[in-house]
Amino acid sequence: MSTRFYIGVDVSKATLDWAVTDGKSIVLQTQTANSEAGIKVALKVIKALPDFIISESVCCMEHTGVYCTHLLSSLYKVHLPLWLESSLQIKKAGGLQRGKNDAIDAVRIADRAAGAVCFPFS
Repeated sequence: MSTRFYIGVDVSKATLDWAVTDGKSIVLQTQTANSEAGIKVALKVIKALPDFIISESVCCMEHTGVYCTHLLSSLYKVHLPLWLESSLQIKKAGGLQRGKNDAIDAVRIADRAAGAVCFPFS
């Protein structure tokens, strides 16, 4: 079984920025509240993507401590594979970066997952 979808989530106190890629292009990009209700909405939209299968996906996010609590709990309940990554590793993997906002960070996190899953860093 291979990974087909990479979900990057930029976590902040109030919002979650989601980016879903297939390893080549962005399939979905959205923002929700950092709450159980907001997470349910995002998961419903993601599950509705064509050919989306939870077991063939991975969700990557920065480890931001307590702000990840609702998200980790919700993703664990639906058995979505999780990957917590340090912000320093994501920054190092991205090289020189211009522009900075939560939506761009979500895409960079998804790209990090796609690159690391396909071509593991040592």
